[in-house]
This record gives sequence, C-alpha cells and structure tokens, in this order.
Amino acid sequence: MYKSKRLILLIIITLLLPFVSFSQKESELNVIRNFETNFDSLLNSYYIRQNTRVIKKSYDKAYDNLCEPTSVSNVSDSIIAKRLRALPSNIELTYNRQVRNIIEYYIDKGGARVGVMIGLSKYYFPIFESILDQYSVPHELKYLVVIESALNPNAVSPVGATGLWQFMYSTGRMYDLRVNANVDDRKDPLKATVAAARFLRDLYRIYGDWQLALAAYNCGPGNVNKAIRRSGKNDFWGIYNYLPRETRGYVPAFIAASYVMNYYKEHNIYPAILSKPIATDTIMVRRDIHFEQIANVLNIPVEQIKDLNPQYKRNIIFGTQDNYSLKLPFLLVNDFISLEDSIAEYNKDKYFGKPVEEKEYITKEVKLTHKVRKGENWNSIARRYGVNVRDLKSWNGNKKSLQRGRILSIYKNQKVEVTKKEKEESPFTEQNAVSNDADVQSQEQTEETTNNDLTEETTTKKTKEITKSKTKETITIKAKETTTPKSKDTKTTKEKKQKEKKQKETYHKVKKGETIAALSRKYNVPMDEIFKLNKLSKRSVIKVGQSIRIK
Repeated sequence: MYKSKRLILLIIITLLLPFVSFSQKESELNVIRNFETNFDSLLNSYYIRQNTRVIKKSYDKAYDNLCEPTSVSNVSDSIIAKRLRALPSNIELTYNRQVRNIIEYYIDKGGARVGVMIGLSKYYFPIFESILDQYSVPHELKYLVVIESALNPNAVSPVGATGLWQFMYSTGRMYDLRVNANVDDRKDPLKATVAAARFLRDLYRIYGDWQLALAAYNCGPGNVNKAIRRSGKNDFWGIYNYLPRETRGYVPAFIAASYVMNYYKEHNIYPAILSKPIATDTIMVRRDIHFEQIANVLNIPVEQIKDLNPQYKRNIIFGTQDNYSLKLPFLLVNDFISLEDSIAEYNKDKYFGKPVEEKEYITKEVKLTHKVRKGENWNSIARRYGVNVRDLKSWNGNKKSLQRGRILSIYKNQKVEVTKKEKEESPFTEQNAVSNDADVQSQEQTEETTNNDLTEETTTKKTKEITKSKTKETITIKAKETTTPKSKDTKTTKEKKQKEKKQKETYHKVKKGETIAALSRKYNVPMDEIFKLNKLSKRSVIKVGQSIRIK
C-alpha cells in the first residue's frame, strides 16, 4: 500500500514538472520582454541617436560573444556564485538556475544593450545613490531600474506603469508625484527616485526582508501577503510558486542585473560612449516658458532639453502656476538665470497666444429689493446688506413698522465689467464711488440677476446720452474754429478750458430718501465740502430732484 502511494506521488510530480519549468520560463520571458520593449523605446533617445554606430539593436552572432570564452555559457556556476558573494550587498544575492538564465540573456544575447545601459549609468547612478543614501536604503537598489525600465525615463508598461521606476498612477500620487495635463513627475529622475526610496523603505519596514520588499514593489503588498498565507513561508523562495508569474522572475532579474552591472568587463562588454552631459544642474523656473524658446535663445537642441526634462508632456514649463524645475547642462545654467525674462518674452505670442486684455470695471449704483421674512427687523436687514439703518428707512418711507412680506428697496454701489470706452464715458469712477464687493457677494443671486438687468439698461441709456452730447459739442467747436478769425484764438482756448472744467464737475440728482450724509458716503467726499460747493448750511434740507454738486 505504502509503495503504491509513493508510486502515485512520483507520477504526479513527474507530470507536474513540465508545468513548473514552463511557469519558470514564462516568468523569465516576461522580464525579458519588458526589458526589450523598454530598451527599444530608449533607442529613440536624443543621446543614443547621436551614437548609433556603437549600438546594435539586436543580437548578431558575427559580433556578439556567444561563442567566446567570455560568454556566460562558458563560465561555471561556481565562478558566478563566487562573484555574487563577493559583491557588497545588504540584499541576499541568491544564485540558482533562474538567475543564470537571465544573466545569459543580458550578456550573451544583449551585450550591446548592456553597453548602452552602462554608458547611461554614469549619468543616472550618482543621482540614484545620493537619494537612496539620504533615505537609508541600500545603494544596490539602483539596479532595479535596469529591469524596470532599461534606464529609460519614458518607459511605459502595458498596464500604465511609467518612468525609470515604473510607478502606477495611484502609487505615484501616494508619494507626491504630480500627474496632470502638463507634467508627469513619474518621469522625473529626481522626484521618482525620491518616491521609490520612500516606497521601498516602507515595504522593508513591513516585511523586514529586502527580497520580499522587492517582490511587493513589483506586484503589491496584497499579493505578497496572500502568497505568505497560502505557503506558510516567510521568504521569497518559500513563497515563489504562490506569487504572480511575472513577480517570480523579478528578484532573479534583480540579482542578474547586479551581476551584469558589476562584472561586464569580465565578459568583454564596455560602456557605450554617449553624448549625455554628466554635469547638469537643476533650477527653479519663475516664468511660463516653452522648450523652443530656451533652445533658440541658449542655442541648445530641443531634443536635448526634452531628454533632460522628460516629465513635461507638452514641452512647456508653467513656472507661474506651480513649483517647476528645469535641468540643463551645467555650462548653460548661469545663462538661463540671467536671461530667463528674455527667454520668456522671445516669440511669446507664437507659443502662448496673445495676452488676454485686462478687464475694465466701473462702479455704479444698483437698486436691490428685499422681501421681509419672519423674524427680520431694520437692523438685521441693514447688517445683511452693509448699509446704514437710517438710510434703509429713508429709502422706504421712514416707516417704523416692518411687516412680513413687505418689499424693501436698497441702493448699493457695485463694480460692473465694461469696455474701456464705456469706462471713459461713464460719469462714475473709482475715485468718487465706494466699492462694496464683499457686501454684494452676500446678497441673494436671484436679487442680483433681476436688478442687474435693470441697471444695465439704465447705464446703457446714460452712456448713449453722454456720447450724443459729446459729439454735439465737438461739432459746435469745429464750426466755431472755421468761422472765428485767428485774432480770437485766445478767447476760444479760454472757453475750452471753462468747458473742460465744467465737464470735470460732478453733479447728483437727489432721489427719494437721500441725505447729505448718504451722498458723502456714496461718493467718498466730506460733508463739509458738499455744503461748501452748494452754499448750504448744516441745517439745510435737500429735496427730491435737486441737483447737488459733488466735485
């Protein structure tokens, strides 16, 4: 009986082995496919297109080192394992068949590609190391970028993960990476590396194991926790078969990348010489600037600016809207700082359109109505509209009682948008009228709309009358100039001055309930001055329809 059970178990294992090996190969193929896709995208980079001669886009037996003594296929497992153990690392660099398969792919079938990444690493790795050190995470995590994006900041996965560190939208937002119509911080090497360092540090605090933290970085903590529960194990190789297929090849790919980026010389691979500037600096931008403006003024290729600043989607930096930075070759930084205003003004209309004309406003009197509600009194209504109780009563017949449902009239000054011409022709100006914007905002919208329609009609009538009177005056002046002789020039100039003086004078037609005090507040003119201009005593009473000089 016991032997038959063992035989059945052996048959089951034998049948399952092909599926297990297929699953392992599939996970390795996923890593390889992602790498190839991201690398092919990287070939469109400005810096790499500048050096096409040193790059081979695909494996070629005539040039690559598959049959050379330095190929991985000719190096024993013991030597590779010994080299991995010799690397200073806080992360366990386990060596097994999965790791070897990916090392063979990188070196024997992608030697030229590795050379390009090593060339780019001279630019990116110092940036990564300083930020990883700042957040107290191992420097060797920089090799994640090799398997994540092939050092391509514009890499985008089929599921939408973006940038050097392949952040999903939701995870990026959790770690303060802006993604909007103008900018995608996931493509910013500096900001994305800060976010990756924080994310990896948080994952390590959860699991206390860097291999599990790497697995969670790839497939999310939820999938890792599920694999731990199902397997009953608490290490990567223990939960390996319970992880998503792509994640199974993730940690082996990281170990392989660590080996390749350190032992490439032993396999006869050398860095590609790229034109990417090693010395760069980052500056904050205060103005709205297009990349072509920078290129034309500083004499730098637009493609070079794009490669240094891949986070900007539309080649525009809206420096007036938010804190945005610009990375440039070090030698051009001082030039940009001194010429920023000139750069922003260079062909501004071409890149940002014509500036919108500033809105013109006039202050005019508006009549509002208020329906008395239950519990309201003169004081509460006056406070609501920001007017004097005495004025409120005078506008409404000085009645002591205030019945519910009664319609009250209220007069307010309000800023109204007009054309420049209407503003010049309007008798009301900013100097002789008090603005009460805050009070106007508190009034009911229904009251505003009904009363605004009425006031707009009155102002248009007034402006038409003023323009007619002005045109008549200009016609009469021209007629006088043609008829009067030259000897009377001085007389006409005096008349002109007198007319101009009269035009500058401001008069107000008294309405029902208005007082000198109300006019003083309305036009911001002292009461004594109004008394003096109109030769009135302090006891004088003004009547409805009376014309009062204000200025």
